Amino acid sequence: MDRRRLGNYGEYIARQLLEEQGYRILHQKYYTRYGELDLIAKAGKQIVFIEVKTRSGKTYGGGLEAITKRKRIRMVRAALYYLQQHSYQDLPCRFDIIALDLDRQGNLLGYQLITDAFGVEGGNYY
Repeated sequence: MDRRRLGNYGEYIARQLLEEQGYRILHQKYYTRYGELDLIAKAGKQIVFIEVKTRSGKTYGGGLEAITKRKRIRMVRAALYYLQQHSYQDLPCRFDIIALDLDRQGNLLGYQLITDAFGVEGGNYY
């Protein structure tokens, strides 16, 4: 499976897993000029921006290792843009990461969900 198809399939699985845990998905593949947000959800009273990392094998390392400082900055910029565009500036938000491990046939071997994975304190995002 090529990377794009693997990523799309991973987002589909992640969406199902998150909905089972009570997340209400608002958007999938939300594009901004700052980058893409894989999933945007509501969990309780919080807006949650979710990065999905899908791996089938360890060739590229684990999914959590792919969340670099640069990636976090792009996610925060995109999230701030989203909040502004939807007049959600007063709602609390957080960033979650879900890393999926699949076998070569696409079966879910396991996953790790990191809630409130990182914050935005002290960052210069614009």
